[in-house]
Amino acid sequence: MVAAKREQSLPFDIKEYRQRLAKVRKNMEKAGADVMLVTAPENIYYLLGYHTVGYFSFQVLIVPLDRDPIMLARGLNTTQVESDSWIKDIEGYGDTDDPNDVLVRVLDKYGLLNKRIGNQNNAFFFTVAQYKKLVARLGKEPVDCSGVIEQVRLIKSPAELAYMKKAGKCAGAAIDACLDAIRPGNTENDVSAALHDGLIRSGSEYLGHPPLVVTGPAAGVGMETWKRRKIKKNDVFFIENGGTFQRYNVGLSRTVIVGKPGQKWIDMYNACRDGFMKAAKAMKPGVTSHEVDKACRDHIKGLGYPFDKRVGYSIGIGFPPDWGEGRTASINQGDRMVLKPGMVFHMVPNLRIYGEGAVMFSETWAVTEKGSECLTKYNRDLMYR
Repeated sequence: MVAAKREQSLPFDIKEYRQRLAKVRKNMEKAGADVMLVTAPENIYYLLGYHTVGYFSFQVLIVPLDRDPIMLARGLNTTQVESDSWIKDIEGYGDTDDPNDVLVRVLDKYGLLNKRIGNQNNAFFFTVAQYKKLVARLGKEPVDCSGVIEQVRLIKSPAELAYMKKAGKCAGAAIDACLDAIRPGNTENDVSAALHDGLIRSGSEYLGHPPLVVTGPAAGVGMETWKRRKIKKNDVFFIENGGTFQRYNVGLSRTVIVGKPGQKWIDMYNACRDGFMKAAKAMKPGVTSHEVDKACRDHIKGLGYPFDKRVGYSIGIGFPPDWGEGRTASINQGDRMVLKPGMVFHMVPNLRIYGEGAVMFSETWAVTEKGSECLTKYNRDLMYR
């Protein structure tokens, strides 16, 4: 009865988790691992359905080739693992324990210590110090299994895409909620507060990284966000927002002009938007990342604008500090990755003038069997307040 209730509360059917695990195991075999240690919270969630805001604590999902996974988590989190995942074998450690020692004991307990052990060496939350302790206790370097799960995660199932469409509705609702706050005299914080209120009320969870909410010259600086700056007449204000549903993230960006804009901002926005749409039109199965990037890049550069960044990146499951999967796949010049149905990309062409401002246009699109589909439907016009 308890198991049945657990399965009913999972974000996906148990069959989908089994299918994911089978694909991951094929990649493990190719990498030469009998057992894989998984510490990235996105990957743990992908395989189990379990996640926690305490993912900064030491936690390891142990994935053998020939038996169900075993989860080692901080004792405080073991009941959540039991409640929110489909597996039965859950081990905990105390706050006075050395979790590396406990990991070795758990591997030994399940007869896995002498197997070919792999580790995700590129995981954010498995430090160099922890890796050195692992090597010392194992007496050997583990097989590098970086990317083993991420390559499977690139292809989203219909159920995953359905969650991302819901996240897209949240992203649009948040922008709607903050537009009235974009007026002279208000601050970026006023806008950010309204955006977050709309985001959360619409059903979104916390985002994979903070939205970018910036006005005026500060917008000309990359990766900046709200910082109490006052909005002035004729400012260019941009919002790079997201939405998150069942930990699946999307991105959606728009630009707002406060007052009467200079023509250059209108031209820059149109260049980004129209370049984006050319990339979206080029996106279909069988084409390369380079070809999609080129469609956008050629349009923007053909109008005389410098453009020296990637056009987009894969997006899906995300926890802070990142909502994207850009370390796995990007839409970028020279990238020969072939697009497949189920891949999803946040494409973000933007133009900046340092010391003056910036314009931004972005949406999240999925590759389909015959072409591509927008997951974040929203008004594409330059907005004025």
